[in-house]
Amino acid sequence: MTAKNPFRVLVNTPAELATQFAENYKKRQKDPGITWGIPDIDKRVIPMKGGDLVGLVARPGHAKSSLLAYLAKREGREIMKRGMADKQCVVYVTWESSAEEIENFFLGGGDWSASDVAWGRVAVEDIMKKVVKRASFPVWTIGHSLARAGKPMPRMTLPAVLKAIETMEADYGIKPTLMLFDYLQLIPVDGANDRKNQVLEAPPLIKELAERIGVPAVCGIQAARDVDNRDYKMPQKHDCQWSSSIEQAADKLFGLWRPILTEKEGAEPIQITYKDGDFISCPITENLLLMQMLKQRGDSGRYTWALHFQPQYLRLAEVERMKASEYGHDSYTGGK
Repeated sequence: MTAKNPFRVLVNTPAELATQFAENYKKRQKDPGITWGIPDIDKRVIPMKGGDLVGLVARPGHAKSSLLAYLAKREGREIMKRGMADKQCVVYVTWESSAEEIENFFLGGGDWSASDVAWGRVAVEDIMKKVVKRASFPVWTIGHSLARAGKPMPRMTLPAVLKAIETMEADYGIKPTLMLFDYLQLIPVDGANDRKNQVLEAPPLIKELAERIGVPAVCGIQAARDVDNRDYKMPQKHDCQWSSSIEQAADKLFGLWRPILTEKEGAEPIQITYKDGDFISCPITENLLLMQMLKQRGDSGRYTWALHFQPQYLRLAEVERMKASEYGHDSYTGGK
């Protein structure tokens, strides 16, 4: 690149690209990528790599934010295991909540939950002990803080988020390994004259940001109200509210559904039957979370998992399968 030709950096000759691809592939072989920590999910979902855009599609209250926080906490622990907490971090970007509200997710655990913190049920001295440990845990938040209310704040557009991340590297010498965005429909976009156009513009901008920084980006996406009128209320790709562009831009898309929020008391268990005949019969409980893979670039993109999720503790586990050979089960009710 020369001063006269700043666009040369966008051009990749065949020789350059072949070499770059080989080097990148070597790095990918050494770097396993970011996984979910759930064996059956990790067996079927390609690990998240630099430049990936991953979407979590759900109606309000159906675990978008808490699942983003789960991924943040999981990757934060991996960074700690690598001994890289002084150089690497997870970045959680929030438009929906204050930075302090997001902090509830990370102060919970052990003898009390994020809900206990939110209600103020935890003794101040216990919070102070947790704060000391939290200060070294590598999850950073970009968002408006209640402690800075009344002070001039830049508008949180995606270019502003990039500048904030660059500030982290310049001031603290730390780079993200994962970016989390909560959530798509609230991201302001300069030049977009209404909310619909704003949302249409955001996904390719997030994808570009992920590629520019070289880390995966996971984004919460609100599903349209039409989902509420169906018998099987798992959001699909076309349910991404106002945003057909997320279908094209995303490398992976997942639908989320908490049946306890939509089904009547005493409703029959939800059964998911798999291609091998195994099935899961899911009583509708407070902790049941159904997650469906809607898209996966480069591989098959359709699978459903029944999960036991405790959002107040950011704990996620599989619901055990039942063997078809043992139960003689042959009905199909929505899973793949």
